[in-house]
Amino acid sequence: MRIIFILILMFMSINVSANSSQLIALGQQNKSLMLETVAAKQKHKFPALYVYDSQQQVFLSKPDAEAYLLTLNNQPLWPKLTAQWTKNTSQFTASNQLLAKALPMLKLDRAYLILYDNLPASMLKQLEPMDPELSQKDNLLKTVLGQLDSARSYTTY
Repeated sequence: MRIIFILILMFMSINVSANSSQLIALGQQNKSLMLETVAAKQKHKFPALYVYDSQQQVFLSKPDAEAYLLTLNNQPLWPKLTAQWTKNTSQFTASNQLLAKALPMLKLDRAYLILYDNLPASMLKQLEPMDPELSQKDNLLKTVLGQLDSARSYTTY
């Protein structure tokens, strides 16, 4: 009986964690569709961070996105990560209606939508010799984005 009770508690906590997660994986196809919708002719490099203001209906400029992201964490690695991975969005054109039409799965119910165009775990391991902090940055970013109340965060993988 005790084992059943523990299993039920574990299941409930897993279910609550899954429901409260703020980090949603889009998948490669949906991420590509989103980026082509807002910036069809622009080349996209990854890892990348894009911050969309769902109230103003614009992607934040690189400096504005970095300034917002810097308010989210104070770990020593955070400024370096945000400077390197936040990308220029000056060529992006978007609106809530356009995003919702392209990807109905997107929820625009928070002040910001953040897209973290990340790398698959296998690729992170391969690239670590070039950047020994790569996995650490990836984990830190996922942790921070997963805890935000002000933003709905999406990843590629």
